[in-house]
Amino acid sequence: MPALSVENVSFRFTQPVLRGVSADFEQGTFSGILGANGVGKSTLVKLISRWLPMQDGSIRIHNRPLEAFSQRELARHIAVVPQEHAHLTELTVREIVELGRIPHQGLLAPPTAADQSAVDSALTQTGLLGLAERSFSTLSGGERQRVRVAMALAQAAEILILDEPTTHLDIRYQVELLTLLAELVTKGYTVIAVLHDINLAALFCDHLVLLADGRVLRAGPPAEVITRETILEAYQCETYLLLHPTVNVPQIALTRNGRYRADAQSEAANSREGCV
Repeated sequence: MPALSVENVSFRFTQPVLRGVSADFEQGTFSGILGANGVGKSTLVKLISRWLPMQDGSIRIHNRPLEAFSQRELARHIAVVPQEHAHLTELTVREIVELGRIPHQGLLAPPTAADQSAVDSALTQTGLLGLAERSFSTLSGGERQRVRVAMALAQAAEILILDEPTTHLDIRYQVELLTLLAELVTKGYTVIAVLHDINLAALFCDHLVLLADGRVLRAGPPAEVITRETILEAYQCETYLLLHPTVNVPQIALTRNGRYRADAQSEAANSREGCV
């Protein structure tokens, strides 16, 4: 049974954004959601986390409909790591991580020993214990993102959802953050992340969902999802496909003339199998 399943989900603002999207996210896996700008990646995350109301289709957690959960109960199963926490900049690292315990606390109840233990564990897992009393505003971009992950860990939810977690990070911090998420998966967490870097997604994720035109173009292991044909269709961009030199996963190389050409579709169709 998947930890989370999306079944025939459609959503529109003034125009359709998602069109019959279905995907399963298995327990204890690292899934990446890929696609060009505007195809509905963040909208899907907001529907899963119930930041947007469902219009069509269903989302289930451990086969239980999303609407069957109270907001507090849902927060015990799903923790969302947003792109920004601008309103929290004057809090300390520890104070922000402690906010993750709210779904487990009674109204106006003081923190318990279990709350303190969860916060300390989250700080330790993310390497932030030494920065616990620092103001969030003084941290680097990579450190701030680790604080957001730590708050999600303190929430003690088994499913972590991250919306573009590597945005604005340099390559060192991107790798550090994704390594941390991959380590959490080995501990039983289910991680779902919206990612823009196709190569990093292939390197770290077990499972990819590639969206195009509001639909699932391809889903599965990186080797099945990342092909010249699918990248051309999803991004309208020409690429060459390579194998990573130490890990047997596909990587893409861009060309100087990366724009879509009419004849590129037929060229990509000849490269469905293997790497070129």
